[in-house]
Amino acid sequence: MEIVTENATSLAWIGDAIMSLAVREDLLKKGYQKPNTLQKKSSRICSAKGQASILEKMSALDFFNEDEKEILNRGRNASIHSKAKNADGQTYLKATSLEALLGYLYLYKHDERLKDCLNFILKIGDTI
Repeated sequence: MEIVTENATSLAWIGDAIMSLAVREDLLKKGYQKPNTLQKKSSRICSAKGQASILEKMSALDFFNEDEKEILNRGRNASIHSKAKNADGQTYLKATSLEALLGYLYLYKHDERLKDCLNFILKIGDTI
């Protein structure tokens, strides 16, 4: 694993943007063109509750390797000063850990693994 110098919050900001973009692009490809419908569907998947649910499903399948689990732990231990609007603190930290992992994979150019993670997220996105 590379020496990760970015803090977990920075990684989470990057990961959140990547996930939001991938989800919206996928929904557009599936034919969701109306702005209100697109927003509702993408919000459900990219919300703290949605991301926490995705993380739980991925963890239950032992999806992550040891290096990725370390990044998830960093994300879970991030110092978050804002509060999630519609989620409790634990749910918000789970979501932050998934976002941090996506940010790490993007920033350190683990493109294939990022693609695997995003494909899994998109695959189960409609089940959330």
